[in-house]
Amino acid sequence: MDVLVVGAGVVGAGVVQRLVSSPLLPMVRVAVLDRNPDRAQHLSDQYGPLVRVGSFESRADVVVLATAAGSQARLAHRIVDSAGLVLSTSDSVSDVRQMLAMNDLARQRMSLVVVGAGLAPGITDVLVARAAMGFDRVVEIHVAKFGTGGPSCARQHHKALSSRALEWRGGWKQRPGGSGRELCWFPSPVDAADCYRAALPDPLLLVRRFADVDRITARMAATRRDRFSSWLPMLRRPHPEGKLGAVRVEVRGRRGAAWAGRILGAAAPPGVATAAVIMSVVELHAVGKLDGVGAMGLAEIVDACEFLDVLERNGIICELFAGF
Repeated sequence: MDVLVVGAGVVGAGVVQRLVSSPLLPMVRVAVLDRNPDRAQHLSDQYGPLVRVGSFESRADVVVLATAAGSQARLAHRIVDSAGLVLSTSDSVSDVRQMLAMNDLARQRMSLVVVGAGLAPGITDVLVARAAMGFDRVVEIHVAKFGTGGPSCARQHHKALSSRALEWRGGWKQRPGGSGRELCWFPSPVDAADCYRAALPDPLLLVRRFADVDRITARMAATRRDRFSSWLPMLRRPHPEGKLGAVRVEVRGRRGAAWAGRILGAAAPPGVATAAVIMSVVELHAVGKLDGVGAMGLAEIVDACEFLDVLERNGIICELFAGF
């Protein structure tokens, strides 16, 4: 299997490390491409003959887009003709919209474009699918995320907090970013954090899977300083790698005549979690377990229970909130 990793930052380097060390993919050949050639060369030097510097003309069965959010839709259009599986890690609303609009093109090319293969969207979508099992009808879905991966991710979150948030309430509604403060409990060691509306793409993907749901919301954790400075340029340089990260999803609905709810979550550094998601998808692809052609979200192409089992093997454990 030939894998091209586009982007050699926190996520890209993590994906490369997992690919070359996986006992389940002994025949994988990895190429790395980055706009900074030195970063790609550094990974090639680090892993020797297992990793080489690639190009967009490199033959690849799988392409992983690990570049900055906002650029991945353009890259996906460029490589969809030559790759059977394209994995996007972007959490940009514009990226997600444009890649979902590629569905017909991807189907014509017999390619699968996985939109949102990261911590959120990605793990969040699969957790919602898992939490919804056992409900006769899902009425509400609420997603929250904490933390950022690398500098590009931090810049995207800063931008998202000042942009219009999308919510589904039987139709699309827009809300001001930074509004709707809500205290959310995440798995330890994150625990409680104030979360606010932001321009997050999770509702765009979840409404495809749960078309009859009444309400879908998405929030991100932020401090008061984050909220009030989101309209300004970032006041300090982003940390080179996020240390804490977590997601939680809450599903509410009916079981028979009774109302019920379920909360699932996961905690891991965002860059680590995204690399684990990519690795899990590639492993399932290698054994023919991905189902679909076109452009779609992760929860649309995997069995939720099976994927979470593979994800746990890759180091990300999902938890059920059981109350106090």
